[in-house]
Amino acid sequence: MRIWTTVIGQRLDDADDTRSMLLCKHLMERGHSVTMWTSAWDHIRKEWRSEWRATGGEVLHRPDGLDIRFMKGCGYAQNISPRRLIDHWMAAADFTRQARELAARGEGPDVIVASLPDHVTAAAAVAFARETGAVAIIDVRDKWPDILFDLTRASPLKQAAGRIAMLLENRRAKRAMASADCLVAMMDSMLNWGLAKAGRPAGPYDRVFYLTTAQRNFDVSRPELPADHPIRRALAASQGKTVFTFAGTFNRSQHPDLLLDALEMLQKEGRLEGRDAAFIIGGAGLEAELVQRRAEALPDTHFVGWMKPHEMRALLGGSDLGLLLMSASSEAFNNKAFSYLASGLPIINCATGDLHDLIERHEAGINIPGGNPRALADAIVAVLDDPERRARMSANVRRLFNQSFDQQANYDAYADHVIEVARVKQGAAHGEAA
Repeated sequence: MRIWTTVIGQRLDDADDTRSMLLCKHLMERGHSVTMWTSAWDHIRKEWRSEWRATGGEVLHRPDGLDIRFMKGCGYAQNISPRRLIDHWMAAADFTRQARELAARGEGPDVIVASLPDHVTAAAAVAFARETGAVAIIDVRDKWPDILFDLTRASPLKQAAGRIAMLLENRRAKRAMASADCLVAMMDSMLNWGLAKAGRPAGPYDRVFYLTTAQRNFDVSRPELPADHPIRRALAASQGKTVFTFAGTFNRSQHPDLLLDALEMLQKEGRLEGRDAAFIIGGAGLEAELVQRRAEALPDTHFVGWMKPHEMRALLGGSDLGLLLMSASSEAFNNKAFSYLASGLPIINCATGDLHDLIERHEAGINIPGGNPRALADAIVAVLDDPERRARMSANVRRLFNQSFDQQANYDAYADHVIEVARVKQGAAHGEAA
């Protein structure tokens, strides 16, 4: 079976644990021919991809058997901008042109799995599938284009202008999801949003497959870091203490300032005296130097800087709780939550939505409001004062991970589902033709 995946912005280096790459890998392991379509523009570096330049825009044949084809737009400097939308329009048109040429040569797909975002190329992929009789599956990963409206919420005038300008895009997304053979999503709220956008109830092939981009990091051997590595030194200094860890990129919505504010509050009030606790901050981004200076001024608090994936696994493997801190509560199921769960860590969590509900339902951590250092300080003390609760939450997280977030099991099931949908839909089409 020939399967295409379309995804804008998929990184190609250090990408083995991304959702698209994992799905491609598991499909290829089942003997299928897989082509990934992605943008020629590097979403992270904001430059033309080196792989696209190296191939002259032609197909890239990877050693693992995955073929990469590129969709060319115009590039963009800002993630939220008219030019980004224009880039996606152009990339979608380029996809359609190339796809039709391949189909004319008998090289079209049997199945297309199109990620959303973005909605423009997802819509182009579904339209092409309808032209050629291929099965079309949309993988809902974010609420595009709705998220663009949310970002203008602070300004009613901008929001109204945005809704008018995006009316066509909203219709495009609705049409794509209504026309797809089924929807899959990485969380329940995303699937429900997609079905509402499609204007239909859930069908037998609409399914949730959690993101699960983090490998199991408990009851396994972990990377050994050099003796002078900052993470190894921080963990050694924290020996015998309950270790709370923040890991992630520092930005306006997610920042360790919330932790530092809470720790300064606890220190001033003397509430950490006699309690064996350590706090480690890993990451980089907005005001990182200030974060480092503030951390160094606090007892038992360590700043370890930017981390590669194996370094983060080492850090989380030596931690006891993960901190998912936000300046304001959000429904986003943050990627770092999967890293914490994969490491068996209960989470002190500011997110609402699916993650909040999971934590509440499974007693897998403590939910607090975003941007509230007092609530975070109280949660830290509550964890330190109740070791039985901490042990219970840790056991619950491991059980939850094994049930729902194991990477191998999740992508085995996802790949099997893609193949099953194709088998059933194509079988029905052949039966109707007969």
